[in-house]
Amino acid sequence: MFEIPEPGTFAENLPIAYDAPADLKKWPSLNNQRVTSKTPYMVYNGTLAGCIRELLAKPLKQISLYDIVTERQPAFDGNVLSPRDAAEIAMRRDFPKD
Repeated sequence: MFEIPEPGTFAENLPIAYDAPADLKKWPSLNNQRVTSKTPYMVYNGTLAGCIRELLAKPLKQISLYDIVTERQPAFDGNVLSPRDAAEIAMRRDFPKD
């Protein structure tokens, strides 16, 4: 079972390794809703920062179908980040702008 951290857990004082390996995964969907009886598939493999950028470039109405899977870090509890988590991380002052 995936663990998703609660919103607001990405305090600026906890470092995030943006160069950590990560996968952007998409859930199969029906009527733009996740089909959780199926397994998500990989659409992008790279760094955490790269996955966040790829996710945030997706159409807004489909963004809820994606998760980012990465290694656990002190700044977040689980290894699966939701689109909401990714957006919150992207707003940090230390998020790489390139």
